[in-house]
Amino acid sequence: MLRKYIPTFINILSTTSPNMAANLALSLFSRPRKFDRNEQELALFNEGTQLTFSSGRRATLWGDPAAPLIFLCHGWESRGTQFHVIIRALLAQNYQVIGWNAPAHGASPGTKTQILSMTLALIEDLASQDLKPAAYIGHSMGGAIIGLLHKYITLPKILVFISAPTNIRTVFNKYFATIHLSLKAQKLMLDKLNALTQHTVDSISLINSDIYKARLPLIIHDENDKEIPFSEFTNLQKNWPNGEFHATQGLGHKRILRDEPLAAFIAAYIKKNA
Repeated sequence: MLRKYIPTFINILSTTSPNMAANLALSLFSRPRKFDRNEQELALFNEGTQLTFSSGRRATLWGDPAAPLIFLCHGWESRGTQFHVIIRALLAQNYQVIGWNAPAHGASPGTKTQILSMTLALIEDLASQDLKPAAYIGHSMGGAIIGLLHKYITLPKILVFISAPTNIRTVFNKYFATIHLSLKAQKLMLDKLNALTQHTVDSISLINSDIYKARLPLIIHDENDKEIPFSEFTNLQKNWPNGEFHATQGLGHKRILRDEPLAAFIAAYIKKNA
């Protein structure tokens, strides 16, 4: 009930105290909501091996431990098992798969997080179990996390980006419009976030990254995506000359993860280029 009054309150606060409005906006932006797994996710979850990292964060493993490992990086307010259709396609190609839950997501502990803390948590968990993925698949913000991960560790040649924001400013502009944040408070919030993450929003955007060099990135986006506009895909296409770009129609932002033909296409792409 109170959520619907937040934009009005923030809009008023933006005028009277832009700094307080920026702090509140950043705090709200850093608090993902958690959602229950659906029936298909639960079935797959129960088939896997549960892993608790030394950090307390959780993941699920499927497949032969001796097989090449595919790492799944979910989006904001999501969880590893939302890749359930893609996971089954990868298992059919004899891969081992890990569905990781970022801080404050899925079964992992925490209530607040942001892109840098998610990325550093991922690095910590990879190192704690000596995990060396043969490929990464990121959906939505998970794709942006893979982009930031590139600044810290060496990544494999196969990277798959699904419905990923390629310019992080697009995400913030949508958020600012939703909560009616004033221009002054917007700048203050971004300044605070830049200081918190030690990166500017432009420097962590895929469109400005050289991650595509010497790699085989597969970039997938639906023309009808209402959350991350299709223009993010077409703009990246101009900047990543060696990327393989695959557009879909009618799948939107979330249903794209549940499309069986697309899941088979992704698994086959990884198999072909391994």
